[in-house]
Amino acid sequence: MDLLKTVFGIDVSSRKSNVCIMVNGQKVNDYAISNDMVGFNQLLDDLKQVTNPQIIFEATGVYSRRLQAFLDMHELRYVMMNPLEAKRKTKDDLHQNKTDKLDALYLAKLQ
Repeated sequence: MDLLKTVFGIDVSSRKSNVCIMVNGQKVNDYAISNDMVGFNQLLDDLKQVTNPQIIFEATGVYSRRLQAFLDMHELRYVMMNPLEAKRKTKDDLHQNKTDKLDALYLAKLQ
């Protein structure tokens, strides 16, 4: 039986978060959500579509704490990376055009 590995890479910023969804290493979707209950519930709808979703995001202080609290409230497991560690791991990927959308993709690739 083939199991699908679904990763949600989330780049959190002050007003919005960019989400990149990868299935077995292939990007299948990306979108932005607001950093509030409306946006988090949109993310939750997608997370519920998947068995054992893997979630990864950077610790960005007050901005990521809201996402972290929401995921904890729904008992979802996640990896919260130190931003310096994430930067070190992605620098070999010629990550020259830095955008929030690309950051979400690179985070998903790390998982």
